[in-house]
Parts: sequence; structure tokens; C-alpha cells
Amino acid sequence: MKIKGTLTSGSGEGAYYMSKKLYNLQFKEKLGFEPYPGTLNITIQEEYVPFIKECLISANKIEGKGDFGDVLYIKATLNDKIKGALVFPLKTHHPPRILEFIAPVYIRQTLKLKDGDTVTLYIDDCKKIKP
Repeated sequence: MKIKGTLTSGSGEGAYYMSKKLYNLQFKEKLGFEPYPGTLNITIQEEYVPFIKECLISANKIEGKGDFGDVLYIKATLNDKIKGALVFPLKTHHPPRILEFIAPVYIRQTLKLKDGDTVTLYIDDCKKIKP
């Protein structure tokens, strides 16, 4: 499945959580890489939200503890260049149209991206029927 979206700035909260050893070790074990400490926020069209919600039914989980909470994830590739994952913290402040992508590199610098740029996500492991 291919989804286009637009980059947007976040609050920096993703960097805080991605720097936590609790999450970092599990992502390294389950995804095979240590995530860059931060997330890339991507705003998608409303029409893709139901598809993403369906994917979350079969998403993998990173166990959180206490106030941190669990995080669901779906493997994905950004712009056909960077393999990573979409992460869905169960305790999030983001509306459903904002997705968070993680990768082993600082994506904005690696791909020379800025807010407002259009990116393409390729969802690698959603077990649901495509829209």
C-alpha cells in the first residue's frame, strides 16, 4: 500500500520517548535497528485513516511500563529509500491523520526534507485488505 503525506513539525515528544531505553531496546530487537531519537510527523489524507486503523488491528507491539504505555508499530518504507516503521503510541496527542515514522537515521537531514514536503509511505506489513 502506498500513502502520500506532508511533513509537519512535532512537539519533540517523540524524541523524548525514542530516547528511552525501554523502547529503544525493543525496537532494536524487533525491527533490527536502533531508531534515531525522534519521529518524522507525516499528515495524511483523511481517506487513508480507516486503512491505517484496520492495519493497527494486526500491528506488532512494544511493551511500555507505567506512564509510558505501549506502542504499536507497522513496518514501512519512506520514499522507497528508508526502511523503518510507523509508530502508534497508545498514549498519543496526535489526531489520526498524523503518523509518526521512525528510522535508524535522521530522515530530514538524510533526504534533505522540510515541513510541507510531500513524502510517500509504503506500508510493508499490513495484513488488511487494501482500499
